[in-house]
Amino acid sequence: MAFMDMREWIAKLEQHAQMRRIKAEVDWDRELGAISRRVLSRNGPALLFENIKGYKDAPCRRLFTGGLGSRDRLKLALGVPLDMPNNELVQYVLKKNQERVPFERVKTGPVKENILLGDQIDQTAFPVPRWHFREGGRYVHTFSAIVTKDPDTGVMNVGVYRGMIGQRDTAPMMLIKGGQHWGQHFMKYSARGQPMPVACVIGWDPIMPFLAGSPLPAGVCEWEVMGAYRGEPVQLVKCETVDLEVPAGAEIVMEGFISEKVRSASSPATFPTCRRAVRR
Repeated sequence: MAFMDMREWIAKLEQHAQMRRIKAEVDWDRELGAISRRVLSRNGPALLFENIKGYKDAPCRRLFTGGLGSRDRLKLALGVPLDMPNNELVQYVLKKNQERVPFERVKTGPVKENILLGDQIDQTAFPVPRWHFREGGRYVHTFSAIVTKDPDTGVMNVGVYRGMIGQRDTAPMMLIKGGQHWGQHFMKYSARGQPMPVACVIGWDPIMPFLAGSPLPAGVCEWEVMGAYRGEPVQLVKCETVDLEVPAGAEIVMEGFISEKVRSASSPATFPTCRRAVRR
């Protein structure tokens, strides 16, 4: 199976009757999250919310959830037969996780179509939900791929770490120094007295969040494992403001830095790239 972008993945799910478009108005404040949880608990389809309260005429007005919310959708994402038994699926994943295909650097891609910098940056321009009534804010990073780099080896890591909207251009996130792979990277940057560059990728091939949340060993670049799953190199482009690389076909990328001053919370100062945010 070749790589897909987010739009191709949505189309594939719709083709297999694994996605439902929600055209009724839904409030981003808790209602959207409640609907998503209820549908997921009943093994329902993925959802594409197309009428979010307050975002009818916004440049970015739709929100996709539940893409990997069932075994059948996971199998569609991995490109294996839908009737593959679970034990064979596990063995397939374990085998692929040992393989590597080096990524490929390209000059540009769809992710560069719209670039926002400085005062243009406002995360609330996206219909980010408050997912649960007890949460303290709107969580923009729930299934994002968070990219960092080991400053000693230059090897990138792609992980899943939850974070919410702070100010227009900041995102508080839990980071434990020395814990998880990006926490290990952070300790090395701190020892050098340098801020750690971060890129947050929202929306691309569905194996990205699957492998970003998988327990791959430290020092393994998830982009290369993704290439093994698809049998071709991941095409990466350089970020605009940080020394990292992200998929050329990603939907949204937010870039920034974490410094020693904020310790356990990340505050990326600039979130500059957004793919096709004005496409209707």
